[in-house]
Amino acid sequence: MQIYKYVIKISKFAPMKKITTLFGLFLLLFISCETDFNVNAEWEEVTVVFGLLDQTQDKQYIRINKAFLGNEGASVMASVADSINYNPDNLEVKIEKLDEGEVRDTKIITDTIHHKKDSGFFAYDENIVYVFDTDNFLNKDREYKLTVTNLTSKKVITSATKLIHNLTFTTNFDLQFGFVNIVLDSAYYLQKTIKWNHSTNAAIYQMTLFINYIETDMTDGSISNKQVYKVYPIIEDDVTMTQKITGEEIFSLLANNVLQSPTVTREVVNLDLLFSVGSAELNTYIRLNEPPTGIVQERDLYTNIDGGIGLFSARYSTLKDNIGITDDTKQAIADSLGLDTELNFVYYP
Repeated sequence: MQIYKYVIKISKFAPMKKITTLFGLFLLLFISCETDFNVNAEWEEVTVVFGLLDQTQDKQYIRINKAFLGNEGASVMASVADSINYNPDNLEVKIEKLDEGEVRDTKIITDTIHHKKDSGFFAYDENIVYVFDTDNFLNKDREYKLTVTNLTSKKVITSATKLIHNLTFTTNFDLQFGFVNIVLDSAYYLQKTIKWNHSTNAAIYQMTLFINYIETDMTDGSISNKQVYKVYPIIEDDVTMTQKITGEEIFSLLANNVLQSPTVTREVVNLDLLFSVGSAELNTYIRLNEPPTGIVQERDLYTNIDGGIGLFSARYSTLKDNIGITDDTKQAIADSLGLDTELNFVYYP
């Protein structure tokens, strides 16, 4: 008896509806049957969508794929582009800008881009993504409705989202950040607390720290701009959000990510902070798709696509760059404070 597989090609972020397996019922059917039993049902179109609108980016990308059911093995079917991709000529994809339910503007997304990607389990000869220019179309005070119409089957799927508003801070990024205080011959670690306010339509926030430094190769005099980074845990929405950066973290980040080399010198320049913000729908998806930790492996799977499965929502990103670092901190790094290895950092007052 051959068991046929139902395979869905989605990005790692794309969610699905909750699936419950009636194991006992299938077991009874398999035990009682005496002839080959085909579990394939009548073909049903299932559209899979993933898109996150972000007005801070120049272009917006939406992935539209399809689920498939067939008599071949899953690995065989997944390697065929037609099994996971729609013919773009058969789809009408549009985004409508809504103001209190009234359509104010519409974009018909007719252009597609084809990316080559590394070979693997799924087809890699075509990777179809729908794209449109952000320009003045995205407005934080409007709602956006996605409609995908299959011109062949006449099936229509929809979803809508609001955009995330700008992120505002109470931290002064014009002041230098200090992570070490040197008093006489002693040095003490300090910490810096970054504070920001609730952003409308946001539910989660995540900060990424970048330490920028210059590396000079003493053999040929070449200079390279380099950086190391740390991604902090996701913070859920509150009235005022904070994220602490400790001096210990700064030195640990350098010690664990900069390779020792006797032929180079390095000089720390400044810091960058990237803030990534997500919607409530994105937060729900992330939480429901965390790896299960208990005995029960079944979990709820989330979608906000009407007539299909997937996620259509919003995110927002903003960068605070070229943040100054105090002289004491630079001097302590050059003196290898808290570093187990000599990384050849220098400091020029």
